Amino acid sequence: MNNNNLDALFTGLTGTNTEETVSKQPTALPPSVDERKGRKTSPSTKQPEERFCTIVSSALLRKIRIIANREGLQIKDVVNAAFEKAVKSYERKYGTVDGEVKRSAKDLF
Repeated sequence: MNNNNLDALFTGLTGTNTEETVSKQPTALPPSVDERKGRKTSPSTKQPEERFCTIVSSALLRKIRIIANREGLQIKDVVNAAFEKAVKSYERKYGTVDGEVKRSAKDLF
């Protein structure tokens, strides 16, 4: 990372934008290319995302990191795929998720 990029990063963090920094920033995000897979992605086609925090065992997180690295993916993409599969499995077993039904977590899947 060169000094100009670092300056822009720190300026953005501190909230003291100068005209020079603002003029260097792109107005729209261009489609990016996933260098590992050669696929184009578009920021406008992504679904909304939210951040959340959770706790998992160290061994499980290590395996998720290995899977992501092997597949050339981000950890969030591997975790998202696992969540989607878990929800589909749950819905096949119990029907569409539309309300709160409390069960033991071990009985879910």
